[in-house]
Amino acid sequence: MKVGLIPTDCPNAMDEKAVTAKDIIEGQLNAGERAFITSAILDAPVKTQVALEVGTWLGGGSTLHILRALHANGVGHLWGVEASKDIYERMTANIRAAVPEAADRFTPIFGFSNKVLPVWLNGLPAGAEVDFVFLDGGDNPYEQVEEFKLLSPRIRVGGVLMAHDARTRKGKWLAHYVGLLDNWETEVFDISSEGVFRARKIKPEPSAASRKAAKRKLNIMRLEPMELVARFLPSPVCGLILRALPKRLSRRLTLGAGI
Repeated sequence: MKVGLIPTDCPNAMDEKAVTAKDIIEGQLNAGERAFITSAILDAPVKTQVALEVGTWLGGGSTLHILRALHANGVGHLWGVEASKDIYERMTANIRAAVPEAADRFTPIFGFSNKVLPVWLNGLPAGAEVDFVFLDGGDNPYEQVEEFKLLSPRIRVGGVLMAHDARTRKGKWLAHYVGLLDNWETEVFDISSEGVFRARKIKPEPSAASRKAAKRKLNIMRLEPMELVARFLPSPVCGLILRALPKRLSRRLTLGAGI
């Protein structure tokens, strides 16, 4: 897995002031990350037809900018998964207000990804493939891996999967896991302190050896002491332990060491 340079050739990639009135919707990503995601769609050699996002939040981050890119291309549809009912309702209203011209290109999906993604995949037309995926859901690091496992067979060769928080505990499992599969080219871009992971599918299936190496690495990460504590102890107890530790150590354990 490579470490990518911060892309400065994206439109407004590093310009925090390049914000219009319709960008006031709250979002989790900075201006550089939003431009990076936008360019992944606008600059793709094959126009994106099927795009999926897991973790929309209020819609002002990746959701809004993916939709604008699809609208600029003149083709494509985005499905956005959100697990919080309150956030889901606010997000759908935000998107309708911010990009009415592209609202017909967006289908919101309410629910947890491990439940709704199999249903969504089964509902796609026979033979349909996924062109673009952006993962930014829950904080459990296994969630992104589970989402990848569900989606990867349907992502086309040449398709792109991106994920936020690649430098933190939330996203580092996915980056390590996919980085060992030899049918994907992967990079982590330090556009923010959290990091953005990008993977491009280069052949249909990984070799048996690389699949085995990825599985072994995932098992090792799942058996790290702090992960075992988080898995078996109630959340209040974990919080009490973390608050008792020095701040620097607590932050390292919760966010994770960099890749």
